Amino acid sequence: MRGAIGQHGMLVFLFWVGLVLFVSQAGAAETASLERGNPAAHLFPGDQASEHWDLTARFDSGHVLVAEFIITNIGIGDRNAAAFGSVVTPDGKKCRFRNGRREGNWQISPDRLLIEVGKSRLDLHGPSYQLRVDKKHVKLDIQIQPNGPAAWSDAFADSGFAIDLLAASATAQGSLWMKGMPAPIDIRGRVAFTHSWTEEASTDSILRRVEFFSLQPECPLYAVDLTAPNGKRTQWIVTRAAHNTAGWAQQVTFAMDGQAQGSQADDYPVPGSLRLKAPELEGQIQIERVLLHHDPFDDLPRIFRWIVSLVLNVRPHRAWALSPFELSCPSLQTRHPGTLRQARGTGMTAVTFLNPLPNS
Repeated sequence: MRGAIGQHGMLVFLFWVGLVLFVSQAGAAETASLERGNPAAHLFPGDQASEHWDLTARFDSGHVLVAEFIITNIGIGDRNAAAFGSVVTPDGKKCRFRNGRREGNWQISPDRLLIEVGKSRLDLHGPSYQLRVDKKHVKLDIQIQPNGPAAWSDAFADSGFAIDLLAASATAQGSLWMKGMPAPIDIRGRVAFTHSWTEEASTDSILRRVEFFSLQPECPLYAVDLTAPNGKRTQWIVTRAAHNTAGWAQQVTFAMDGQAQGSQADDYPVPGSLRLKAPELEGQIQIERVLLHHDPFDDLPRIFRWIVSLVLNVRPHRAWALSPFELSCPSLQTRHPGTLRQARGTGMTAVTFLNPLPNS
């Protein structure tokens, strides 16, 4: 083996084992002393430590991009890294990319703000972030301008989920080329960006994670709902006043109804609508159609799929969907000047399952 983890089989085994365990993380309480809001890698030393950068973008051209970078000590060796994601075209075509490297065969800068895994590069130096992918079938060069300070919550302490919202609806612009295009195209849009981590792993903490990103300049909003295997749910919402770097965050109640078009209802039902209710905000989100499904085990050779299923007892799945929304927040105008009384647009919803929901 060279720097790449065996070719595709061992490579995807490495980063999906790390990701599967990451999705069900626990034990993040010890991270309270960390500098929150700093996008730099923490590089935890523990055998079960992982951290994760997750980007969701929608462009004016109609293209959708989801991209993830992960550094994990789980699996074979320590400080292995991977980058992977998908581009969805306006007509629904999908193009997936991935890179993975063992420790010593990927690069990180001394300040831990630049991560380069094979042909995928994430630069977190301010004032703009940069994502660059240079694969044979897809090339991306995206600059991201964060919209205000990072936000985080202690609401997830019991579940062990540590997450910093680095950008709720940041301006993103750059270029995109996919196989079949005569030349790169210029793209511009909005991106949501999170950094999350754990120092331990457990399969008992999180069954499902539902995230909504408004991806709108007038109403930057991020909402997340975690469901534990015992049915306990934890929610959090963040939004920002328009043209104002100040933000606010609070608890929110999620209600989910129906099933989305394209949902794999038998095992992994994506809700058809979400209703948000917070002290200063109410919203209705329609999950119009599922754009992208991804089963992590599809990347694994059969023998590794069997090992992961047997040892971890997990059957993970992820889905992303277009989501028209309407929000009402009249009381925020007094406390947060510049906030709209009402807002509407089309955002994105991401649903991550560690296992099928009970009785699904």
